[in-house]
Amino acid sequence: MKKIVFSLVLFFAFSAFTFAQDQKSNDPKMAAKLELNELVKVIPLESNLENGLYDLLVYKHVNLAKATSDKERNEVYSIMKSKIDGSLSPEQLRKLKSNKALYENLIK
Repeated sequence: MKKIVFSLVLFFAFSAFTFAQDQKSNDPKMAAKLELNELVKVIPLESNLENGLYDLLVYKHVNLAKATSDKERNEVYSIMKSKIDGSLSPEQLRKLKSNKALYENLIK
């Protein structure tokens, strides 16, 4: 009987721990912060531009989580591409596009 109770308690403890980990990894603010940190490593940004891009990345993650079709996702990708391309100077954009993996990660 003790083994059964112990097994159930252990099972629920691991379930709660796993659920908490999933919640953190799906947090739009955390994902946006990680992407922004990667961007800042490649391109130095002014603080107001950094804050604006952070808000844009949060927007991306929130709307991609809500998106139910490919059309909605493609709209978010299109918005991200145009906003990032318009926010950065030509030199910054050139540096970003030279790092294709980062650029694709920011847009999609």
